[in-house]
Parts: sequence; structure tokens; C-alpha cells
Amino acid sequence: MPMTPIIIGLGNGVNQCSRYYVSVERQLLKPELNSFLPAFKVLFGAYFVFNLEYNSALAATLEYVQRDLLLINPESGSKTGKGPKKGVNVCPRVITFLKRFSAFLFVPQI
Repeated sequence: MPMTPIIIGLGNGVNQCSRYYVSVERQLLKPELNSFLPAFKVLFGAYFVFNLEYNSALAATLEYVQRDLLLINPESGSKTGKGPKKGVNVCPRVITFLKRFSAFLFVPQI
């Protein structure tokens, strides 16, 4: 298991999990969860509670969730672990996605 927070689903397949666990630094967190959304909330919260940087493979996705869906926009720092620690550091891929997504959402109707 990786050291970064992960969700472990138990069941007959990806879409048929009946129990979920979150592991942080190879330790299972309690309690057992019965659906993906609570497991994702615990996973996401673990990054903040334990002051961890986002896994580099998921950094852009997790930063998007943090900044656009959960509206957590700190005045300084980033959990991506890249770049200088001064000012607000947002992954360039997230900025590009948000600009394109915003343009898509706000197309005026004629």
C-alpha cells in the first residue's frame, strides 16, 4: 500500500463494493464506511488533518476538488508540493481546466 491516503473498497467489483476503508501511511482509519462518498470525504480530510501533500498522480484532480467544488482556497501554499511556497500556487492544469470549463458553462443563449 502507498503511504499517501487511499480508499480501499471491498466487494465483488469496482461498482459492487459494500465496505470502504481509508488508509493513511499504511494504517487503516476507523470506521468502516458503507459508500464511496463518505470514504472520499475521509480521504480528502486526511490530507488536511495530517498536513499531507497530494499524491503527484492525483494532484491536479484533488486540487480541482479542493478549490472549485469545496471552495477551499487558502491565501498561501498548496498541497501539490510543487513550486515555491510563496503566494497562492495553483496547478496550471487546474487553472486551464477551470477557464475552459467556465467558458463552457457561461455561453450566452441566443
